Amino acid sequence: MDVFDELWRCKGYGTGARAGGKFALPGARPQYPPDRTFDTEHIRLEVVLDLPRKALTGVCTTTLKALVDGAQAMTFDAVAFRLDHVSRDGGRPVRHRYDGRKLTVELARPLRAGERVKVAIAYRVRQPKLGLYFIGPDRQHPTRPTQVWTQGETEYARYWFPCHDAPQERMTSELIATVPEEFLVVSNGALVRTTHHARRLARTYHWRQTVPHSPYLVTLAAGRFSVIRDRWRRVPLLYYCQPGQEADARRALGKTPEMMAFFSRFIGIPYPYAKYAQVAAVDFIYGGMENTSATTLTARTLHDERAHLDFSSDPLVAHELAHQWFGDLLTCKDWSHAWLNESFATYFEALFKEHDLGKDEFAYELYGNAQAYFDEDKERYRRPIVTRTYKAPDDLFDRHLYEKGSVVLHMLRYLLGDAEFRKAIRTYVRGHRGQVVETADLIEAIRLATGRNLQQFFDQWVFSPGHPEYRVRYWWEPRRRRAAVRVVQTQATDKETGLFAMPVEFAFHTPRGVRRFREVVEKKDHLFTFPLPTEPDLVLFDPDHWLLAKVDFVKPEAMWLRQLSQDPHPVGRLEAAQALGKLASPTATAALCRALPRESFWAVQGAIARALGASRSRQALEGLLEGLRRVTHPKARRVIFEALGEFREPQVLATLKERYRDEASYFAEVEAIKGMGRMRDASVLATLTLLLRRESWNDVLRAGAVEAIAASRAPEALPILKRHSAYGYQLSTRLAAIRGLAELGAGHNDVQAHLVRLTRDPDLLVRLAAVRALGQLGDERAVPALKRLTEGDLDGRLKRQAEEAIAKIREGMEEEKGKG
Repeated sequence: MDVFDELWRCKGYGTGARAGGKFALPGARPQYPPDRTFDTEHIRLEVVLDLPRKALTGVCTTTLKALVDGAQAMTFDAVAFRLDHVSRDGGRPVRHRYDGRKLTVELARPLRAGERVKVAIAYRVRQPKLGLYFIGPDRQHPTRPTQVWTQGETEYARYWFPCHDAPQERMTSELIATVPEEFLVVSNGALVRTTHHARRLARTYHWRQTVPHSPYLVTLAAGRFSVIRDRWRRVPLLYYCQPGQEADARRALGKTPEMMAFFSRFIGIPYPYAKYAQVAAVDFIYGGMENTSATTLTARTLHDERAHLDFSSDPLVAHELAHQWFGDLLTCKDWSHAWLNESFATYFEALFKEHDLGKDEFAYELYGNAQAYFDEDKERYRRPIVTRTYKAPDDLFDRHLYEKGSVVLHMLRYLLGDAEFRKAIRTYVRGHRGQVVETADLIEAIRLATGRNLQQFFDQWVFSPGHPEYRVRYWWEPRRRRAAVRVVQTQATDKETGLFAMPVEFAFHTPRGVRRFREVVEKKDHLFTFPLPTEPDLVLFDPDHWLLAKVDFVKPEAMWLRQLSQDPHPVGRLEAAQALGKLASPTATAALCRALPRESFWAVQGAIARALGASRSRQALEGLLEGLRRVTHPKARRVIFEALGEFREPQVLATLKERYRDEASYFAEVEAIKGMGRMRDASVLATLTLLLRRESWNDVLRAGAVEAIAASRAPEALPILKRHSAYGYQLSTRLAAIRGLAELGAGHNDVQAHLVRLTRDPDLLVRLAAVRALGQLGDERAVPALKRLTEGDLDGRLKRQAEEAIAKIREGMEEEKGKG
């Protein structure tokens, strides 16, 4: 993940903090849905925003229905509120007790099952730590817009209104919000009315959501927005942005109608809400949040024409829109089943890419998802997708939940076939719309739709951790005219990760055509034989790359060469490029050089370029320079520049200096700039320092220059990195600088102290980056500061990252003691 990728994630999660760690942190315990004696039927929120004081005054009226006879006490989650009064049914005060986190209301008499009660809670919140965010200008950011927005997932609604803050709760809702008259307010559902209060210079917006949803999906966003109006069928589509950003918003969000049409057709249920709004929120702490009918997006995703060459908001927009079905219309019963929200949204994001951009882009998206999961599995921890043992719900929002789960759904499509897969999805959604769900509901829907009992599949892939690792060996038996393939599952097995049972396809390319076979691989060791008319010149294991597996398939060079040129699947060609790069023979390098400009798909071109860069031979360098002259796709050109950075030669430095100014793409220019830094030539520092003055979309060029200066390892680098990590610079530049400090700061007390200060920075994403950097530096003096971040009302991601950083530091200390 690079500095730009991490700004556009949906819910967001940290990168790896330590290798071989455990998912369950100290203090983790099995988590279960809370008991329910009352059902929340409706929430009416009447709030007034006080922007100068960063405060909210409100009355929350909740309609509840007793679920059992004798229900008398109800508990609301409500953190750090000042309560004014609590009453029921028209104003009668009720007994209550409040400890600053839980509000318990005692009715005068017990209710019978089915009886209803309305409880009104008048309260005030000032400068909330979570849930409700007031954004505005300050001395370092005098032009920053004033906005207010909420973020309820996972359990942060309780910080701005009292509720039973659990995903299993579903209710209708309405928001009546009063703001300064020049502000607009966006919330769930349909706008009922707007009332102007001329004397008070205020305006009240009344929104009503009539389809039940969970408390964490209730939203409020307020600001001086410009509104762009679009439509899909009869559904109004509203895009909210800062004035002056209208063109960027249309560019970023313009495919929303096409996405809505595609998802509605695929799922079989048209978009189910009164409208769909997307709000570009300044300094939003995630890439996006799927509030029902009113998604919040980071304003950073709005982009100019130059960025649009090789950056798209479509994945983020599609992901949040898919959540309107998977997460909003159907909501996980408890957070242990959150993959039913996030894995589905991630896979449907990829499905839209398949529809919109074709199979190669789709295949590469799934490949990238698999690699992201493999990295977390190797570098951070291994866990089942569904697990009840965790410390806080935010712990679950990782690459197992998003990327691994998306590939598991892809394998489900493989097992069922396209038609049956779609039928199963439709059965699942139709059968559970408006309900909370758990994984058993999906398994049963598949059985009802297809007759298939896939409990074993889910036990392996969802309820157990890990993935298969296959060692594949092929040989030809000429006398019997058959191919022999031995497949061994080599993954370490234990009480959690066992052997996997999956059907696997084998493809054999011969002069007479392609023969395919399917076999079930379920044992430790298999020997398969396949009759063929003639010896194949290419053998492929899982040729369509359906499986989430690590495959060690040793092939002769000639077969890799043929795979590079003839495999119809882009991932197969990509893997051939990687294998040939490792061989690094003159023949392999020559083939890669020829393939680089001829390859039709940019991602494979990128893999070829990386393979050539890794070889660092003169032959490879000439191939990269020729590729730079002939390859036009900006995403491929990025990687060519990256690969050229492996060669510390005057010719390369001269090329980078000449070419970076002419690149059409921001990102290609950035890679050229970073390549200059990796030359570690004293002459480039002056150029890189000048580049720090350039303005660009999301500060992408300045951030690239910062990364280049870090890569240069020049003596002047550390002061520059410290300066550009400070509050006042844009986020992408600050994150790049912090990563550079983590790389170069070992042994520098001033860097350590600076990073500790950044753990108290106003920007959450900067605090997260500083925590990761301190973990990487491994200095035990950071532990007290990190320990403070594991306590109190702080973002769940920050708490987990701090705990992992502490563990990493302590493990490093133990290793040093062992060496001594």
